[in-house]
Amino acid sequence: MLRSFLFTLITSFVIVLAHAGNIHHNDKHSMTHFFELNITREFHDPDCSGYTGPKLLINGQMPGPPIQVTKGDHVRMLVRNMLPAKSIKFTKSSAMGGSSNEITIHVHGIRQFGSPESDGVPYLTQDPIQAGESYLYEFQVIDQAGTYFYHAHVGLVSESVFGEFVVYESEKARPDAYLSNQNHLHHHGHGLIAGPYHYDDERTILLSEWWHETAEELGTYLLGPSFAGIPAPSSILINGRTIYQPNNVTQTKEKDYCQGYSVIEVDPIKRYRLRVIGGNIYETISFAINDHPLTVIEVDGTLVKPYTVPYLEVSPGQRFSVLLEPCSDEHQKEKEYAINTIRDWLNPQDNPSSNGLAVLRYTTHQNKISNINEDQNNIINKKEQEVTTFYVPENRFKFPGQSKLYWYWNNLEPVDDYNNKILEQEASRTIVLEATAARLPSKEVRWFINNVTFVDPNKTILTEPDRPLPDYSKLTKNGYDPELGTYPLKYNEVVDIVLQSTRPANQACNIHPWHTHGHSFYEIAYGDGLYNEEKDGSLRNVPHPFLRDVVPVYPSPELDLEVASLASNDSIYCGWSKIRLIADNPGIWAMHCHNTPHMIMGMMIALEEAPEELKKLKHY
Repeated sequence: MLRSFLFTLITSFVIVLAHAGNIHHNDKHSMTHFFELNITREFHDPDCSGYTGPKLLINGQMPGPPIQVTKGDHVRMLVRNMLPAKSIKFTKSSAMGGSSNEITIHVHGIRQFGSPESDGVPYLTQDPIQAGESYLYEFQVIDQAGTYFYHAHVGLVSESVFGEFVVYESEKARPDAYLSNQNHLHHHGHGLIAGPYHYDDERTILLSEWWHETAEELGTYLLGPSFAGIPAPSSILINGRTIYQPNNVTQTKEKDYCQGYSVIEVDPIKRYRLRVIGGNIYETISFAINDHPLTVIEVDGTLVKPYTVPYLEVSPGQRFSVLLEPCSDEHQKEKEYAINTIRDWLNPQDNPSSNGLAVLRYTTHQNKISNINEDQNNIINKKEQEVTTFYVPENRFKFPGQSKLYWYWNNLEPVDDYNNKILEQEASRTIVLEATAARLPSKEVRWFINNVTFVDPNKTILTEPDRPLPDYSKLTKNGYDPELGTYPLKYNEVVDIVLQSTRPANQACNIHPWHTHGHSFYEIAYGDGLYNEEKDGSLRNVPHPFLRDVVPVYPSPELDLEVASLASNDSIYCGWSKIRLIADNPGIWAMHCHNTPHMIMGMMIALEEAPEELKKLKHY
């Protein structure tokens, strides 16, 4: 494990440079940060199960190192592919398949204005990084702040290749800057500021899944002729840790200890911003802290008015910030509360229970701050001491007996509730994306969007020389260009996109968390069954639309339909969501279900946005 230690040490040094060696630009508040991510394949056992199949890691760790910048900053992120050249080839009919030793990194939720080459989607925005090669992602975080994350965008390796990416609203929201001001060290007046919110400190919760098989083995099964359903993950991880079977903790040969459950330490007299990141790639996970209501203040980078919920419903790719008010009893020295999760929106026969557990621990921190070195670089890189525990309190949050349709989304509204002109005007057109699944004659199962399953282009679209411009007169009724294989968008047009879900006659409806690259959008309407333009075109039943980049398309309550008369290849309409976006960001942008197995099975499209404007960007 010396190699892992060295990678971590190198990256820690690079992160110090990212803050200590900032380069100032014309904007005196803008800085450039340097980060280095080294991708390796190593043995890892985060759930103490004894399974140690090789997985991809970043700098020898999972989650990867946190990346933290301020709105307006520039980022230079060097990704080194340190995998061996020999690899396993997936079937050619896969989406995002490539080979097992290729890699790209996508910074999820960052719109990449003017930098589409840094979006990290293989064969859309860049050639995948081959073994032994590297790629420099360069971009500015323009007019965005909030909670994001980065992850691999090849195959299923995002299961283990991910990490937090936080954009602070200003220096007043940075905990490191706050701690560096010695005048505030003993102040408990909620000194951090983000929009209208004040709090003392913050913590990050990264949710993820772990399978006891390699990404290559799982991908080969999903894309192969024996596919019979997506297998549930073996474990739900919280900040990269849990225990698979508490009564049977296995010590692996590679490590002589089990890390146990994650412990989130908080001071009992402080208010915290808790950032919850959905690094899960398959299931929707509901998350709660026993005896602690969660006040939502941010979704996908948008500040929302405070709304208290008993639990969070976290779809793959979704992010939240919540205000956590610990116990106000200053004499309370230490107390522990269970953090627990369930697997939500499952087929009726599936068990929602989860081993995704952690501990919220109240700990007085009177001596911790005094131990922080006054050197700002040390303050920036100060980490809570790793705590190992094998016990989670038995009193746990009791989730509802069944999934809550549309969760609490209709109760959330943006902090800036001004009338948005994009919402007031009519869209130039409506694009309907109907998702269906079917088994091919070769027995593999694929997802189709408007009867087309997405496959990797032969050449990277963004850098394809002499690529023809779209002929809008030849698009299909839903806006698809069969010659280009994309959905072209005109510059600055306002477009409504209907995300239509279906299911085969012999299966249950699924939830589908759709994600847009290059854009945030407004959800403006949703409904059961089949979208009908005549009936639903003017429907606006989302009371407070706000910008986001992930929307769960919920399954309709099971309809009383005569399915026996349907052929086995017929589909039943499960429900739909309508989103609105403005095509103000020239580029080639992926749009896909963030259930990653569905994505690699074809549930994805490419938006080809204002290609004539792309030529004005840098070398395009």
